[in-house]
Amino acid sequence: MPVNVKKGESENDFISRCIGEEVGAGYEQSQAAAICYSYWDKENMSKITDTTSKVMARVAYDTKFRGINLKDENDPCTAGYEQYGMKDMDGREVPNCIPIQD
Repeated sequence: MPVNVKKGESENDFISRCIGEEVGAGYEQSQAAAICYSYWDKENMSKITDTTSKVMARVAYDTKFRGINLKDENDPCTAGYEQYGMKDMDGREVPNCIPIQD
């Protein structure tokens, strides 16, 4: 179940709390971090009111988490993608998921 951001909670406080809860639910530290950062980004997107900014935020989110399967640590990439090593994303290592080539 998603961890919700509490009113007035800072990003650092939320990420720390969220990672603890996700690790407690059985996810590894790096997987929990990716899940929590996605929750934080979605929460911030939900507060945007102007259409252009909302579209730009969604494009940035989709680019940031493209191909990453946030909930399955055994298969880090979504269908149609395969892992090709790791990449740095905002100071943390995440799976580098690329489209499967025919």
